[in-house]
Amino acid sequence: MSRSVDSKPVTFGPFTDGFYETGNQVHGWVMRQAQECFRQEAARKATISDRAAFEAYRAEKRGVFLASLGGLPQERCPLKVRGCGTLRRNGYTVRKLLYRTLPGFYVAANLYVPEQAPAPAPGVLVGCGHAGEGKAAPLYQQVCIRLVRAGFVVLIIDSPSHGEMLQCVEADTGRALAGWNTREHSHLQLSASIVAHNIARYFVWNAVRALELLCDLAEVDEDRIGMTGNSGGGWLTQCVMMTDGRLKAAMPCCSVTTRESYLDTGIRAYDGEQNLFGAITEGLDYEDFLACFAPRPLRVGAAEYDYFCIEGVMRAVRRARRLYTVCGAEDSIDLVVAEDRSHGYSPPLQRACVEWFIEHLGGCPDPQEEDPAPESPESLQCTGSGQVMTELAGARSIVDLNFEAWNETRRRAKRQGALTRQKLRQRLNLPDAEEPLCVRRTWRQESETRVTERVFFFSEPDILVTAVLYRPKGPPTAAVLLLIPDGSEGQAPHADRIGALVAQGKVVMVFDTRGTGAVRMRRRNTGEGLAFRSTEFRVANDHFQLGTSIAARRAYDVLRALEYLRRQSGSEARAVHLIAHGAPAVWGLLAAAVDGGLASCSFTGLPETWAEAFRPQPPEPERLSEPLIAPELRGEFDVPDLLRLAGC
Repeated sequence: MSRSVDSKPVTFGPFTDGFYETGNQVHGWVMRQAQECFRQEAARKATISDRAAFEAYRAEKRGVFLASLGGLPQERCPLKVRGCGTLRRNGYTVRKLLYRTLPGFYVAANLYVPEQAPAPAPGVLVGCGHAGEGKAAPLYQQVCIRLVRAGFVVLIIDSPSHGEMLQCVEADTGRALAGWNTREHSHLQLSASIVAHNIARYFVWNAVRALELLCDLAEVDEDRIGMTGNSGGGWLTQCVMMTDGRLKAAMPCCSVTTRESYLDTGIRAYDGEQNLFGAITEGLDYEDFLACFAPRPLRVGAAEYDYFCIEGVMRAVRRARRLYTVCGAEDSIDLVVAEDRSHGYSPPLQRACVEWFIEHLGGCPDPQEEDPAPESPESLQCTGSGQVMTELAGARSIVDLNFEAWNETRRRAKRQGALTRQKLRQRLNLPDAEEPLCVRRTWRQESETRVTERVFFFSEPDILVTAVLYRPKGPPTAAVLLLIPDGSEGQAPHADRIGALVAQGKVVMVFDTRGTGAVRMRRRNTGEGLAFRSTEFRVANDHFQLGTSIAARRAYDVLRALEYLRRQSGSEARAVHLIAHGAPAVWGLLAAAVDGGLASCSFTGLPETWAEAFRPQPPEPERLSEPLIAPELRGEFDVPDLLRLAGC
């Protein structure tokens, strides 16, 4: 052990001072939990061998899916369909429509109607993927034109955050306040997660009401309805397949994989509406959305070089086909792969879609072989301004709907009475410590005024956490757990405060929760810090699928650190203080609220309330983002509730 007069903050050397490599341990923990869930679910599905067992399976999966959404809205208000103009083209017309799915919530849509097809004709609903132009994206227009030329009535709807349906816009200028596409979806889902909802509940509800609109048309045979979509539209197709019996055939494209393949491949994080809380632990995989459509005709479209890897698509279809076979419909499920293509509703998939619906819904082949020429996006607009939120008085956004859910949750929590630590611990599902702490020191340095040590221990099996300890030379008067951004690697700005606390006779523990500081995660995404598409963002969403949160797991690490400090000799055991700054303040607050026995706690950088997420303008990621929320709390414990339980 070396000795020197050195009072500067110290950090760990590589690989935890040469003891452990920890860059993959958080992802490894996720994978181990997930693999056990996958194994159990595969064994359970292997027992489904007759139609009765299949129907029980289908009912269960549908229930799990709806619960993950927070249920579908119950109010079925009049659609109030509004015509916004008609385009006449060779052999078909395009009607521009607005319809209402909830009071104040409007959807922009284009209806393609063939001129020569005998009525009533089969109908197809098309869901949009993640394209800025939404329903006016050229590839989506081509799908609609191919289908209408083949005699189908086609309704294509904008999804929230695309086309004319940006949700967070400045009223006067129409400026996007939260970006668009996946970035806005992330903001919308942040607030939805706080109340244990998923924004897909509104995407699906818009599609369910679109089917109602389509079936009510005199030109449409309501017994011959199909649905297709690509990417996000393919995911929406799968969701409607799970929830609505009016669909008689379907073709989701570039959107199917397995959750195992998702965890194994790439750096992309699921979009908000695709990231279902508890999906892995509840055994809800893509194959279930496919299999639960049995015995109705289903064709899955894939691209050979998609980031929805072809191996995952093939595995999901193979597993779903076994359950189709149980229903006596093995030939009703099909996979078509666009060779040498990447992600997108490419012409080969478009043609395969038309062929599938002709075979199973009727219609006739389109004699025109050339690829359809798309319209300009402006010509297909249903609003003059180009955005529903700025066009229609009283229009509400998904942020507004999420905020209503938050207020109802808060009212319900008040009616239920006092929130307790026991209930908080149950909600967070924190494990009991299975093994005693075995703290090991990797380095020690002694000066005239203090002793500095670097230590590590396992918070739970296979999760190693680290800390730098500063001890006064004399008997300690108390202990302080210090949580700061970047943990032991971010001590420099706090050096003076650490020195002052030690001078007061306090032991100071600068702690690294899992994935931070000296045990920082290896990079798994392109963004930085806690922001959208950062490593933290990806890992937080992976935890959500396991029905937990990285915030809760880090709170558990903090509880183990407090346990360690209390086991020290002398007066430390009687007085432990918590000081937390920045993002770690959230993890510290959760731990302090569960613990309830701290001598004092101080937090800076906390949001005043989770309701800060329910605004059109996203909060700063370091203040409120996916790694800092715990959806398992279901909106019942707000920040003031947690502060009360912490004794602050």
